[in-house]
Amino acid sequence: MIKKLKYLFPVVMLILFGLIQYFSLIPIIDTLIHDDFLASERKPMDNIIIVGMDETSIREIGTYPWPRFYMADAILRLTEMDVAAIGISVWYDSHGAIEEHDNRLVEAAKNTERLVLGASAYLSDSRSFVAEEYILPFHELAEVSTAGFMNVLPDSDGVMRHALTSVRYGDITIHSLPLEVYRTYTRTMGIEDNIHSIPLDNHGLFPINYAGGPESFTRFSLWDVLNEQVPRAMFKDAIVLIGPYAQGIGDRAFPTPLSRQTPTYGVEINANIIQNILEGRFKQDAAWWLNLSILLFTGLIVIIFIPRLKPLPSLILTVILNAAVLGGAKLAYEQFDIIFKAGDIIVFLIFCFVGSLALGILAARQEKNHIHGLFGRFVAPEVVSELMSGGVDIKLGGIEKEITVLFVDIRGFTAFSEANPPEKVVSMVNRYLALTSSSIQEQGGTLDKYIGDATMAVFNAPNDLPDHALRAVRSAWIMKEGAVALQEEILRDYGVDLQFGIGVNTGIAVVGNMGSDFRMDYTAIGDTVNTAARLESNATKGQVILSDSTYQLVKDHVQVEDMGILNVKNKQVGIQIYNLLGVTI
Repeated sequence: MIKKLKYLFPVVMLILFGLIQYFSLIPIIDTLIHDDFLASERKPMDNIIIVGMDETSIREIGTYPWPRFYMADAILRLTEMDVAAIGISVWYDSHGAIEEHDNRLVEAAKNTERLVLGASAYLSDSRSFVAEEYILPFHELAEVSTAGFMNVLPDSDGVMRHALTSVRYGDITIHSLPLEVYRTYTRTMGIEDNIHSIPLDNHGLFPINYAGGPESFTRFSLWDVLNEQVPRAMFKDAIVLIGPYAQGIGDRAFPTPLSRQTPTYGVEINANIIQNILEGRFKQDAAWWLNLSILLFTGLIVIIFIPRLKPLPSLILTVILNAAVLGGAKLAYEQFDIIFKAGDIIVFLIFCFVGSLALGILAARQEKNHIHGLFGRFVAPEVVSELMSGGVDIKLGGIEKEITVLFVDIRGFTAFSEANPPEKVVSMVNRYLALTSSSIQEQGGTLDKYIGDATMAVFNAPNDLPDHALRAVRSAWIMKEGAVALQEEILRDYGVDLQFGIGVNTGIAVVGNMGSDFRMDYTAIGDTVNTAARLESNATKGQVILSDSTYQLVKDHVQVEDMGILNVKNKQVGIQIYNLLGVTI
């Protein structure tokens, strides 16, 4: 089951990450890749100049807000320097305390057609094209100047990555401050604008292709402009953006892809937006079908190869695919201005590798348990664990070792098999063999083999059992005692008296893997084994015969009857044997 799941897992992950990608459920990886890997600085335009309402201005003018004639004088100075457009990120929505200062500001605005002031649009929701309210500069100032809304929409993590350019307000379309400054610039310079080529998403946004972070654009202090301490030639035909450039003045600063740690003032963000529009080369998010196609192609490779590869090749393939995805994202970003969702694909690849690795480990463990279970039907669990842990070298060959060998056979089996159909014979034999097997395993022995209705067991191989002789004798006694009820049942149902004959012998034998390279059997061979078989063949119904070598090792735990010397064919010396009468279990 787990092995099948290993092949199914990448398919499930592909479906899951397809949904995650389509609904942008985990955008954080994509944004990190964009900010840290894709986005890069380039040279800011020389004709975009920032005039900062900075610490120098505060020190010279005083605490903000300032009398409005200072801004009026700045507009006049810049007009005299023949700038192409002036954008002021300050909101003059109501009259000031001094009417004369308001009048000077209005007069300065009348003196130029290149001024754009800040306004505010109250959107129906945070991602809407529609403004419920639009607040312009106070009436007299609004009549003689152009305005653009200063609303910004940072991403959910607070980073400013997208620009809002236009929204609907009633029956008209209103534009942002940077877009109005751009339109003013193109009108002044007599060039065609390209605002209709800006690729907006479903929320009316486009990704800002930042040229630089904080302090990257040419910047002068407002105080220096007021005192004409700036190079006038630099300002001719330039775009000048005036805005807060110090904490506490009113404009917020935001982290950007190029500077997440040091916030960038709004006036600098506007400068980046304007340069982006002037360059006419916009980054745009890849279409959903393109993102999905890349994910599906990558997923197909994963589905075909990852479940079939071993961990190291699988890891290498995952690294190669991740590198290819990142390289493709970089190429698409720099050469084709497309931002595709590489983050979801990278996480998908990592999940598939880790998941397949985990499932592979579980499958191997399941297979090991399966083998353990199968092998455990033949040998004791302790022996299985020893073999599977590598404690026994699985190769042809053997070693000499002292072991105790047990043979058990069913007396009366031949008559029973001749008188009954095969299915009854097999059923009866299996019941007896189940008893012998459980008795052997209970005492930690190794079930060597079944020989028809007989069973051979070895104690002290492959794992060491210091009390192997006693364990073998206990196993034989458990068989003898357990066969009583079975004997009575068979006698009642079939009229045949079936009982065990058991022989137990201890001595040196060769134990190991016997056979050939392609078929081997873990067993024991030698005179010790042959003697145990001879003892079993001489045992009568219900009798357990112990050799003297076994008896000497267990005599403190058993009651026996001395049966004298057993002369065995091909052995010059007879064997002292004992009939087992009882044992301490």
